[in-house]
Amino acid sequence: MSIKYRAHRFNLKPFSKPYVIVIAGYVGSGKSAVAVSLSKSLENAPILFFDHYEKYIEWPQDMNRWIKEGADPNQIRIPRLKEDLLSLLQGIPITDPLEGNAIAPSKYILIEEPSGRERGEIREYIDWVVYVDVPQDVCVIRLVERVIDMEVWNAKGSFEGETKEDLVHQLNAVATWITHYQRTRPMYMLGSQMAQQHANIVVNGMKTVKELTTEILNEIEDRQAIGHKQIERKEFT
Repeated sequence: MSIKYRAHRFNLKPFSKPYVIVIAGYVGSGKSAVAVSLSKSLENAPILFFDHYEKYIEWPQDMNRWIKEGADPNQIRIPRLKEDLLSLLQGIPITDPLEGNAIAPSKYILIEEPSGRERGEIREYIDWVVYVDVPQDVCVIRLVERVIDMEVWNAKGSFEGETKEDLVHQLNAVATWITHYQRTRPMYMLGSQMAQQHANIVVNGMKTVKELTTEILNEIEDRQAIGHKQIERKEFT
């Protein structure tokens, strides 16, 4: 059944505590773009971006063994992200670990987190998970496009005229990503499968960001209208 997008202005009611929404999905699915758009519609709700905590991530010591054994997301720890989330829940401002800008607390908190609610470190604080579903091949294409100057290609249909240095830089970036992806593909796939399985709502990531934002807001509004209760979570089995 297709989603009907409402033209009226959203009138979202605040929850009794800050409401934590996770935007999950495969790498390259457009999670960040959806989170940014959703934030603007939720009174500039703060966003905790997974990638902004890269230098604070505590990965398993033996990555190859970890991946072979199923890539359990619980073995990925980001103490700084948890600390920042708890601060926002308590109404305390934080500082973005990558960009250094101040982030104020709000009625809603968004987390761009590939694993959804799979990581036990923050699971108990998550109220709702949105999974952005995009075909894997599309995600890979998007990731390659991130490191290639597609504006030049789209304008000329060729990289002719680009400097050797620029071309070498772009080729190195593509080769680095391909090498990384080949090694970690099982991690991405397993993590995404679990995140999707336990999400509260799965949205079609091939839609525009505007359509996805409207769909998610419609869902939040509907859930609040039903007795103004907290959105139900799926139980882990």
